[in-house]
Amino acid sequence: MRKITLTILLLAAVAATWAQKPDKKTVKLEKQLVGAFVEVPAGHYTIRNSHGDTTKVTIAAFRMLETEVTNASYNLFLEDLKAQGRMADYEKAKIDTARAILVTHYSTHPALPPLPPYPVTCISHEGAMLFCQWLNEKMGGEYEYTLPTEMQWKYAAHGGVMYWSYPLGPFLTNRKGNPLYNFLRFGDESISMQDGKYVVVINYDPSHYDDNLPDRAKSHYPNNYGLYNMSGNVAEMVYERGIAYGGSYLDPGYDIRIDSEKPYDAPSPLIGFRVIAVKKK
Repeated sequence: MRKITLTILLLAAVAATWAQKPDKKTVKLEKQLVGAFVEVPAGHYTIRNSHGDTTKVTIAAFRMLETEVTNASYNLFLEDLKAQGRMADYEKAKIDTARAILVTHYSTHPALPPLPPYPVTCISHEGAMLFCQWLNEKMGGEYEYTLPTEMQWKYAAHGGVMYWSYPLGPFLTNRKGNPLYNFLRFGDESISMQDGKYVVVINYDPSHYDDNLPDRAKSHYPNNYGLYNMSGNVAEMVYERGIAYGGSYLDPGYDIRIDSEKPYDAPSPLIGFRVIAVKKK
């Protein structure tokens, strides 16, 4: 009887997993509009407050875009808004060129591949939400596309190993000393003693990014769930407004931890986003 019960539970778990999988038509359309998604299994995420108290939260299974949303996908969205005559939405969602220091550099730097594979930046939280709304309109079907919540994002970034500080483990480099993420690396000249404490002071010219640029959205190494650049490259917005996680290409190693918070109140060249797909009930 016990063996039969275990078999039934196993079959139920397998059935639940397959129930999350989209059909081929959905996958094809997703890739055309935004890219490939990976499965993030159900599990638990532990929240710790400032007093050290913990709360375990159950996270339902969902699917997550394997990369940050790219310029190509976002520009497709903007062009479609204009084609539909939705100019009010276009004005809310458009890239803030006054802040987009890197837009020209993306397009003209001879060492860089073409524009599309890079993560979109310099957009508002409202613009990211409108992108999700547009994706829902285009996709229809059985999934709802949205920004991940803070807990969903962190849970996915850990890749099933909750005690790691970074998506690939506890370290920033591999055994050969090569960086595992795209972040700001600096030397001893950036560290000084002030009032008896070590202080890191990083000086850079915001108009010159030759050495510090976002990498392609699909670059470096994926975590255990198949997600790229959950730390570094560009920090990522979540559903909760005004906060991004994971750090950027201009943040030092400590500030690209999964739990690293980057507050923002306006579009930034350091912040992008990715979307999740949740099965409709």
